[in-house]
Amino acid sequence: MKINPDLNLVLKEIYVYDIESCHYTLMKMNGYDLGGIDPNDKEARNIAIGKMMQKNPRLTEFLRSTTISLIDEYITANEIDDSDIVIRQYDGLLLTKLLHKNNIQEIPLNLRKTFDVLITSIDRDMYIAIDTIQQISIKGIPFRYPHMDKVYKKICQLNFANKPGLFRGLENIKRFILDSNDVNLFAIPTKNDKLSIFLRGYGEMEVSPGTVKLVDTDEIDKRRYFDIYISPFTKSIVAQYA
Repeated sequence: MKINPDLNLVLKEIYVYDIESCHYTLMKMNGYDLGGIDPNDKEARNIAIGKMMQKNPRLTEFLRSTTISLIDEYITANEIDDSDIVIRQYDGLLLTKLLHKNNIQEIPLNLRKTFDVLITSIDRDMYIAIDTIQQISIKGIPFRYPHMDKVYKKICQLNFANKPGLFRGLENIKRFILDSNDVNLFAIPTKNDKLSIFLRGYGEMEVSPGTVKLVDTDEIDKRRYFDIYISPFTKSIVAQYA
């Protein structure tokens, strides 16, 4: 993911486009045998097509080159400048403006959602965003988990039109993390069905879901969570609105 470094760190009204079921659609239109693949089962569909690509390098090259060319064609046909592109994804675009042509070669580039607010991390490696129905989107954040996602939603819902209120909101979010007594806010799920917690003086420790409630939140390194998960975005807000 490469976020446009020339745009503001906090953006409003961002349009998210992509090609629905991209590889499946291209293969179907070009006469490939897709028998036995359920187009509505995304996970099974992607696994099946992935196996076909592994066995056939020419298929892989065809799908990748065609997808890249198609997105290029959409950019040209819609006269999209570099300054209009927030992120170019493999099979889609995040844009600051709406497309006026979105059905080239009978392969539509669909408007999936509109972000009311998109906040880039200060190093532009990650972003958080909220759409018009108040659903949160998060990209690039390692070891994300539901309880911290709720804090990201709070950040995206700040009143950016009121500068004093905005900075009070940022301070409230900071205090929410540093003063929290909810151990679940700091319990990061791991692949082995345990929970990872950062403790002051000890570093990272794994605990079972059954014993997580026994952890004293005063021993949790809350500042580390703030620095990893929250600070990259609050720094962006401060940089743009200070």
